Amino acid sequence: MDFKTYLKQQELSKTTAKMYQYQTMNFISFLDKDNTEPENCTEKEIMLYLAHLQKQGMASETKKLRLIALRHFFNFQIETGKRKNNPTTRIKLQGGQKQKLYPILSPQELQNIYENYTVPKEDDPRSHHNWFTMYKLAKERNKVIIGLLFNQGITTAEVSRITIDSLDLRNGKIDVRGGRTGKDRTLELKSSQIMDLMEYQYTTRNELLKYQAQPTKLLFLSTPPSGQTQVKEPSTLNIYKRLTEELKEQNPKFINFLQVRASVITYWLKKYNLRQVQYFAGHKRIISTEMYLINDIDDLQKEIDNFHPIG
Repeated sequence: MDFKTYLKQQELSKTTAKMYQYQTMNFISFLDKDNTEPENCTEKEIMLYLAHLQKQGMASETKKLRLIALRHFFNFQIETGKRKNNPTTRIKLQGGQKQKLYPILSPQELQNIYENYTVPKEDDPRSHHNWFTMYKLAKERNKVIIGLLFNQGITTAEVSRITIDSLDLRNGKIDVRGGRTGKDRTLELKSSQIMDLMEYQYTTRNELLKYQAQPTKLLFLSTPPSGQTQVKEPSTLNIYKRLTEELKEQNPKFINFLQVRASVITYWLKKYNLRQVQYFAGHKRIISTEMYLINDIDDLQKEIDNFHPIG
């Protein structure tokens, strides 16, 4: 497969694909001056190339397009086995319109928030209260939901579409329906999640089913509103406001579940190529995934400055 064929597979317009080819050839010509092969190119060469474009008076937005073209080229090299990493992944260009970003939580911070979300035990001092049983069931459900949000990076809307048929616990997988704005995909579960999901499905969910006014295949079920004995329309959409408040109390750095998704996707971009992350995230367009690339710059900025400051 050549680069032209690769670009056709990325669902790009003919004009865009042709532009990316031209811009990539321009970059390769730049490398030729120092006898550097594209396969051996590092972040240093990318930064020197961008500095070269800046000296030519190129606008920031135009340089960003050049950088996107190079991201595609190096992803093509990864897929064809010519290299293992993409040297453009963490490079940020300043200037132009900026995306509103969330402070990124590290995998360890996400893990700590998840682990610190406690589910009450049967011998809890509050267990004699009438509300305790429902409270405990809700906590058990929420813990499993948090696990999916923090590990698989799915959206709260996607959580609400999960059914019992979505689970393949034997093979450790879950089917996620992307809905109107995302794409369907199958994601792997962590081993710890499999046990939690199994216990939820066959114990907690069976208890929650008793409070549903009608049969449902939805995996995650609501508890009855205060003063009521049944749930007329099973839904988890009413849990997230309270759940957000609880997690903020645990960790002031937590903002909302959009921040969690951004953190998970940013972490994926360190481990996988752009097309893989696009699939995991359920993005319909690759540009939606590329928007998260500028999150991953903190540990690279000093190194970049040693090469050449980009304004």
